[in-house]
Amino acid sequence: MSANASASPKCPSVGPRGALALCCALVFVGSLGLFVWGLGAAHDVYFDEAWYVPTARALIKSGAMMHQEHPPLGKLLIAGGMRVFGDNSIGWRAMSALFGSLTLVATLIWSYALLRDLNQALWACAITLFDSIVYVQARIAMLDIFLMAFCAFALAFFTLSLKERKSPAKSLVYAMLMGVSLGLASACKLSGLFLLCGILAVRLLIGLLKLWRARFEDARETDFFAPDAWAALTPVNTFLALVAAPLLAYFITYLPQLLHEGSILEFFAAQRRMIAIMTGSSATHPYSSLWLQWPAMTRPVWYLFHVGGPRAVAWSAANPAQAIVALANPLVLYAGEAAILVAAWRWIARREVDAMIVTVGFFSQYLPWAINPKGLEFFYYYFPSLLCLGPALALVFFRGGSRLGSWLALGFLALAGLAFVFYLPVLSAQFPVDPSGFSERIWFDSWR
Repeated sequence: MSANASASPKCPSVGPRGALALCCALVFVGSLGLFVWGLGAAHDVYFDEAWYVPTARALIKSGAMMHQEHPPLGKLLIAGGMRVFGDNSIGWRAMSALFGSLTLVATLIWSYALLRDLNQALWACAITLFDSIVYVQARIAMLDIFLMAFCAFALAFFTLSLKERKSPAKSLVYAMLMGVSLGLASACKLSGLFLLCGILAVRLLIGLLKLWRARFEDARETDFFAPDAWAALTPVNTFLALVAAPLLAYFITYLPQLLHEGSILEFFAAQRRMIAIMTGSSATHPYSSLWLQWPAMTRPVWYLFHVGGPRAVAWSAANPAQAIVALANPLVLYAGEAAILVAAWRWIARREVDAMIVTVGFFSQYLPWAINPKGLEFFYYYFPSLLCLGPALALVFFRGGSRLGSWLALGFLALAGLAFVFYLPVLSAQFPVDPSGFSERIWFDSWR
């Protein structure tokens, strides 16, 4: 018998795509376990669940759509979770937990498309988890986690499409998936249109540079523009990917409502009702804040604060409170916002495509709130933009390729994880907090 024949067989390599798929599966399963752990600790509806759970009940009972200030998809998803798991605290929040995990999976795929390094992409995904915003939104029956998930997928497909220069066909497929994701994001909340407009602006900028036949004298591989940039998006394909696909996906989510009302005209009537609500006056709210305040996190929103027992029982170490505040991890928030400014500079000064993608992803979802006609805004409206912080920080730590940057990244990850664990008593109802623990975590009066 020959030496080759007697040798032990080698396990085939899974390859980069197989490794990415495996990591996506592990991230999904692991994060889902974290999100569903103690999901029913808050037994009653809290904050905007008081709006969306009754809406889901009406959908299940009669098919009627209540509270039409937002498109239907998020409410349909909440109702779907209640159909499967029942009208209880688990059923109300089950789909939020599922889409929280999908948000992290999308962030991992997006980060890998940017960085082309699986370890770095996993780092960015972990930072996104430790930022707290996905964790909090994945455990409440609100629409925002659905919006965040579809926006994260849209950013992933946008990056894959833009950076795919070898196969126009593959680039177009990614672009169509991006368009579908943008349509579904808008079908959860109309603010999903913000990211669509940002990506459309990138396409128009590239088209303008092509029209001018612009060429950089010192062309680099990392440039956001080259003569063959986004070649798959011809004018016709741009219309298909950024108009037709989003509109069709958006329209399909209205089919249950159209069938219930018995008329396709209900689609147009629903848009008129939303516009009327969005442009009308609104009541004040004690936790509202202006878009200019969000980067400083001066007014996070309290979703739940409940002291159990009889009313006469005081909040104390012996009788702690269930507390949930939509608070971003301060370490990740402030460092991440600085990283966004670094990315903006790298795009403008160095023309880096990855920096451009992160910058557009952040600001296109943030700046439109400056012209919000309704005026009533909350800090959690900022959360879709904050999904860009992990990738932006990864570009800062890893792009230089130095060993020092890698060690600093590991240190930052450890600190972010410790901060996330530290804040859990005010992020989850399953970890009650006493007055002393509350004071240790809620640093400013404006956070109360």
